[in-house]
Amino acid sequence: MELPNPPAYLRGEDTPLIRPYLIAHEKEQERRRQKERRRAAVLATLGQDYPSGAMA
Repeated sequence: MELPNPPAYLRGEDTPLIRPYLIAHEKEQERRRQKERRRAAVLATLGQDYPSGAMA
C-alpha cells in the first residue's frame, strides 16, 4: 500500500512580504515626482520658478 503525497505547505520563506498594491502605490508616487521634476526643469529653462510641492 502506497502512502499519499503529503500536502504542499506554504512556507514563510516562499511568500513575498510586500503586497503588490503597495508596490503599485510607490511606483505611482515616483512617477508623479518624476513628472514634477521634469516640469520644474522645463520652467527653469524658461526662467520661471516652480514652487516645490505645487500640484498642477
